Amino acid sequence: MKNYDAYLCGYYGMQNSGDDALMYAAAWGAQKFLNVQQLRVSSQRDLRIPQFGKIYKTQSESQKIRGQNRFEHYYSALQSRRVIFGGGSVLHNAQDINIKLDMMALSGLSGHLALGVGLGPFKNIAAEKACARFLNRCDFVGVRDTESYAMARSIAPDANVDLTFDLAPLLLCRDDFQLKPIARSGIAFNLCPVRDLTCESLEDKVRLREIALTIERVWEETGEEIYLLDINGHPLIGDTQLHIKLMAYLSSDIPVHIVEYDPNPLRLLQRLASYKAIVSMRLHGSILGFLAGTPVLSLNYHSKCEGWCDQIDMPVCNRFDATKFSHESLAYILLNGIQNGFLMPSVTTAQATKLSIKNWRYSYENHTASHYSRYSAV
Repeated sequence: MKNYDAYLCGYYGMQNSGDDALMYAAAWGAQKFLNVQQLRVSSQRDLRIPQFGKIYKTQSESQKIRGQNRFEHYYSALQSRRVIFGGGSVLHNAQDINIKLDMMALSGLSGHLALGVGLGPFKNIAAEKACARFLNRCDFVGVRDTESYAMARSIAPDANVDLTFDLAPLLLCRDDFQLKPIARSGIAFNLCPVRDLTCESLEDKVRLREIALTIERVWEETGEEIYLLDINGHPLIGDTQLHIKLMAYLSSDIPVHIVEYDPNPLRLLQRLASYKAIVSMRLHGSILGFLAGTPVLSLNYHSKCEGWCDQIDMPVCNRFDATKFSHESLAYILLNGIQNGFLMPSVTTAQATKLSIKNWRYSYENHTASHYSRYSAV
């Protein structure tokens, strides 16, 4: 007997605002387009999703036996009528993809979806072959970027795959949420560790120095308070320790506030709408800032960050290489934008939302042609 309409699978409950946003968006779509009433979610922590209430954890932070979480995935799949893989870069490792294939087999014969996902880079040929099987097994796959789409068409030409968008813009479609216009003040920064989780690498130290010099210059000329955003609050791989190190580079005269991780992405989105600008390394710091209508300067440390900039046609002057930018150039764009207005992406939030809804094409393609008009005010 199936106790759940769907098992929503992702990197949830890891204290990452980006994954929280994907979870909220996927849960909203599952209820809206699939009439999911009973939802099971892969998570190492208890969660709360507005329309579903409290969601109890289904995974263990510390496994008591080897493979415990894999078996817990299998149990959750057995309990559910379908599996929905909701957003993120989830298809690059053969072992992980094969577990996903097992989950779909245990759940049922049809109805499985992968939405707003990224493919690759594959670790080896085995991973590529496993991904091809995965794409063919899903009833529908929505990939979030052109590179993933080209890869999917190459390895699984007969699979039902479409180029869609990141899931996060669907946060703006919720009936229970609307961004409130408020007076903007302050500049927000988000940094994240890249390779060295201790944040003691030369690359980290250089980046901290350049960011610190940027903050000092901007504060001296504008007096704007500075906010350091913990988009990822995980104690080991999160942003907090890097932000604490950054504060050590700054004069105590500069008003700097660390904004702790918030498990509610809607609340975070409203907070982001209160800043005059955001400088972000995290991909979903940039995405959520865009959705909040806040000028974003993207410190790109990964191809997925540059890919997002391309998708929304972010002005080139607002993009920076996280490994070799200068404080002079970053401070100039910030100061000029604060004084004269920032150049903004060509893609609007309304357009991004329509592209994001394409993730549910499999479920909504029989809806009336006027469906989109309900979201014209986003």
